Order: sequence, then structure tokens, then C-alpha cells
Amino acid sequence: MLQSSPQRALLGGDFDAELDRLYRDYLAPAARRGRGALIIESTRAWVRTRMNDVFRRHRILGKPEKSIAVEQFTQPGDPLHIDYGYWVNGTRGFMHAISLGRDPKQAKFLAFTAEAIRRRIASTEFVGVTEEAPQRENPRHQFVARLLAEQSIEIVPLPQIESFAERLRPRLN
Repeated sequence: MLQSSPQRALLGGDFDAELDRLYRDYLAPAARRGRGALIIESTRAWVRTRMNDVFRRHRILGKPEKSIAVEQFTQPGDPLHIDYGYWVNGTRGFMHAISLGRDPKQAKFLAFTAEAIRRRIASTEFVGVTEEAPQRENPRHQFVARLLAEQSIEIVPLPQIESFAERLRPRLN
């Protein structure tokens, strides 16, 4: 259902932060409880929001390009958009949120896309940001970890995103 409301002015210092807040306040699905934890905390959107928060705090949010259409590297009409792209000393980097628990097929999409991009751009690096580190006892997590390792895609769990952002910031062009 779509409900219209009167227009309201908004004055904010950071457009991306305000856009994220508006999305969370008015469009994001309501959090539901399941198995003692918020289900929403394992979605790609939640991981991406946490990435945005960290990148904003480290003052690198404006440097990476957002939502890179991969059809320029794969096939016309490919609907996938990688969350972030950046340049580091002539190397093209890509970061994409992956939910191990809710949407592991994103790992397959990223692995396929990484292979296609590397056929066109020799010097690349890829990072998959996950809600948690892959658990050894979870076969699905291990599938994702092996798949990404085969394509030389680094996994950065959200608990380590702060240190990743600290390492990335000085490298960005």
C-alpha cells in the first residue's frame, strides 16, 4: 500500500545519512523477532546500512562509487549492481554485501561477476561483507567461504568492518 503525505522540508548536513534514515523510517520492513534475534539483522540491506554507517564515520562514504551496474562487464541487461566500487593505485576494487544466513546466492552472483570483471580488467580486488564470519559447523557458510576463496574474494565480517575501513581509507584515490 502506498500512502501520500504532505511535503516536508529537510535540512541535513549529509545527504546519504538522511536518505538512509528516511529509508529506515518510512520504507524498511519492520523488524520481526525470530529465534531470539532480529531477523532483519541478517539481510543484505541491513549489512549495507552498517557498511554505510562505518564508511560515513571513517569519512570514506563519498569516495567509493555506489551501485555499480555490472552489465558493462557481463552482459547487457544484467540486473546486478555491486554495492561499492573504488580505485586504489590503478587497481579497481569492488565491495558487496552478502547475507550468509538469508541470501547466500548473492555470493554466487558476486563470484560469477568477479570472474567476468577480471576478464575485462586485469587488476581488481573484491570484498564480500557478511553479517558474521563464516561458521565452520555451518555447511552453507562454508560453501560461501569456498566459493569466494576460489575467486579470490576477501570476506570481511561486519565485526571487522571498522578495521577494514581504517585500512581502506588511506588507500583510496
